[in-house]
Amino acid sequence: MSKDFYHDDPIVEESKPKFRGNFRTTAVVIIASAFFLQNTLAANISLNNGAAVEFGQGVKIVTACSGNESLTLTPESSFINSAGTGAHYLNSIKVSNIPSSCYGVDFNISVYDSSTSTALPMFATSKTVAAVWNNAGTFQVGAGSAGASITSGSGAFTITFSSPVALAANVSRVTLQSVSHVAYSCILDGICAVGDTGPGGGTIYFASVSAFTAPGTICDTNCHYLEVAKKKWDGVNNADSVSLQLSSTAAILPAQDQGTSFGSQLGTYRGTTEKNNWFIGQGFINTKLIAELTGQTTANSVAARARAFAPTGYSSTVGQWFIPSFNELNELCKYANGQTTGNTSLQCMGNTPFQSFQTTTSEGFKGTNNYFSSSIRGTAGAISVSVIYFGNGESNHGVGFYNDAREFRPVRVF
Repeated sequence: MSKDFYHDDPIVEESKPKFRGNFRTTAVVIIASAFFLQNTLAANISLNNGAAVEFGQGVKIVTACSGNESLTLTPESSFINSAGTGAHYLNSIKVSNIPSSCYGVDFNISVYDSSTSTALPMFATSKTVAAVWNNAGTFQVGAGSAGASITSGSGAFTITFSSPVALAANVSRVTLQSVSHVAYSCILDGICAVGDTGPGGGTIYFASVSAFTAPGTICDTNCHYLEVAKKKWDGVNNADSVSLQLSSTAAILPAQDQGTSFGSQLGTYRGTTEKNNWFIGQGFINTKLIAELTGQTTANSVAARARAFAPTGYSSTVGQWFIPSFNELNELCKYANGQTTGNTSLQCMGNTPFQSFQTTTSEGFKGTNNYFSSSIRGTAGAISVSVIYFGNGESNHGVGFYNDAREFRPVRVF
């Protein structure tokens, strides 16, 4: 087993490696510059113990952010058994003695074999870079590092791979670089949280570990998130002041509850007797059915305007935004009021007074009017549309609501 360690400066402090466990080992420490245009500290160590062992303990390195301060890098391997056979894998790396001069940087870690300049996959099947953000002394998983976890200490961190893929026997070099911070992105990492910016430029307000169905959307049967357009989505200070009708006509509004493709019912605080068009995942098709009616334009129809919307820089999302179904709107009401979203069996309770931060932040909802859902019921001439008053969470539905001027906010699923 062999190891290499990268630093940005040519100054290197070497310490004699120490090893844990009862096993034979040979170590050779060398200085090399192959592949990296910088000096590299390399330690070649053989391992033959079945227990978790450290195979580079005590090796000192220097990175750009640390100046002349030496960091200590400690890679560790573990034996993973599979169907009666197994092997040693690089499963964690600890870096310690990190000075305050490294606040704000990302540490990027990669590993290499002895013969090529191509980084080896370390975790999550194919990830070749493990990024750790030094957030003013608290260490966090960096961009692109979903599948790794961080244990943060005083001037030290350990990054551990949940599914390591780099065989310890193949690793002969480790590079550690301090680089400018890159913000963690759920778009890059594929694991998002409420409050993150979504791939459509909106704010994620609902996340579900279990996939739900939203027929016709980009995620179709494998959807996990809902994002909402920010308050200036329509080009004004508070776009929710743009109040339009859900539909300009009631004559042929579609019977949304009589189709065969519905969103997933993740639960509703009104029970299971409501129509299918109230489901989480149903807002897209609800809005599409209304927007495609004769006479619907962005000048007179909420549904048509939502369908035509795309944030600046996100033109590819045209046609993906919609008016939320009732259950999707209920989750949005909870988010607007600072309540925890995700439990769809709970009603939005609202706040009195409505939270003031909503009028100033990027979300910027209004608590003084009803918001449209896209869930309708009834027949031509007797159409009932469901709305929610964000100020107190009260919901209502009534004949004629479809052509009342009310607030609305486009949302998107992915």
